Formats: sequence, structure tokens, C-alpha cells
Amino acid sequence: MDHLYLMERAITKSISDKLKSDDSIPSVDKPIELTLNREVKVQAPPFVIPSESYQTLNEVKDKLSESRKAFVQVVDHAKEIDLEQKSFPHPLFKDLSLKQWIPFVGLHEKRHLLQIEVLKAKI
Repeated sequence: MDHLYLMERAITKSISDKLKSDDSIPSVDKPIELTLNREVKVQAPPFVIPSESYQTLNEVKDKLSESRKAFVQVVDHAKEIDLEQKSFPHPLFKDLSLKQWIPFVGLHEKRHLLQIEVLKAKI
């Protein structure tokens, strides 16, 4: 869950920074639904790898709730044209429009929920 928090926080900051920028780098739609294919492994960037320090479940849930509120606020205040015309790179999909980064967050979470379900079934 800490990885999801770190990822959502990083995506929110990147979207926010791009929205403030005058740069406009359009991107074609990518098959982001492939995020759910767990056979394709992607190395997480160092800034979204959770620390080894102990955190309670409630602490992590609170952080994830905080990052979600920030994400929703940035997205809710964005202009559609900016979401479509601005992008930043994804490790696998390369340039991804801000508009596609929004559903990517949910697909990324779903990918990890599927991973958790597999691990729970093994226990």
C-alpha cells in the first residue's frame, strides 16, 4: 500500500507540474489496460519503492487517503484540453497523456490488488 501511496503522490505532482507548465507535448493513446497483465514485469523507479521502516495499516491507509484527495483535487481543477495536450513519460508506455495517467492510477492499483489476492490464496 505504501508503494501505491508513493506512486499516486508522484503522479499527482507530475500532473500538477505539467499543468502549470507552458510545454505542450501531445501523445497518442497507449494500451494502458496492459497494466493488468502481471506477466509483464516493470521495475519500479526508486522513488516509488517503499522504505523498510515499519508503518501501521492505519498510517498507510491515511497516507493513501491523503494522496487520493490531492490527486482528485488536481484532476478536478484541470482543463480537458490540457489533459489531452500534455504528457510525461511512463517506464513502459513512454509518453502518456495526462488524460491517460488518470485511469492508469486505478489500473495500477487493480494490478496490485490482484497480486495481493494471489499472495493471500497462497497463505
